[in-house]
Amino acid sequence: MRTLLLLFPILLSAVLGCKKEDPVLDPEIIEAQKIAALQNQFHGKYGIVSSVSNEAVDVNMDGVTSTNLFQEIDILPSERNYHFDVEVRIYGANPLSAGPAYIFSQSWPEQYIRIENGEWTGGPGLNYDPLLRMDFLRQGTSRQFYFSEDLRLLNVLPSDKENPYRWVKPESVAVDPAGRLVIVNKRYLYTKNGVKQVSITSVYERFTKET
Repeated sequence: MRTLLLLFPILLSAVLGCKKEDPVLDPEIIEAQKIAALQNQFHGKYGIVSSVSNEAVDVNMDGVTSTNLFQEIDILPSERNYHFDVEVRIYGANPLSAGPAYIFSQSWPEQYIRIENGEWTGGPGLNYDPLLRMDFLRQGTSRQFYFSEDLRLLNVLPSDKENPYRWVKPESVAVDPAGRLVIVNKRYLYTKNGVKQVSITSVYERFTKET
């Protein structure tokens, strides 16, 4: 009898312990919660707030070089209403995809110049000529990306057919403490000193969650 009394608290504790186990969440629910959190933090459009080159350049041909591309490309700032924006799109899995989709796109004022044999390709080898006419066109392309584990980097993947001179893939996309995107691109710019390849660091701030 005494043995039974001693075993009873142990059996009762085991039964109660089983009842306190947390229910196992459905993997689809966990994934949906993850996507919703990423959408809330990142999905939307980002306006450019600064853009600086690693080397002073004269893009506006006024004889003065600067690393501040807002001064050199006067249509670049968002308040000019040209909307050279970045879009981050985050979609959950659907019947047409194998999993979630993360899409990154960046618009930029691409330089276009008519030359004797056609059109400048956007790469090196073009010398400055005051008779050449330069136009800016708002262009960009979309690419897939994936997050680093700490969500501090957006690792942008190359597209199938990358153009080495135009619509270039970012070298890096980092998230600063304020949640802004800090994007580094290597671009060829036509300047008063000819074509130069520079590294450009631009900061973008989200202004809408809509895309």
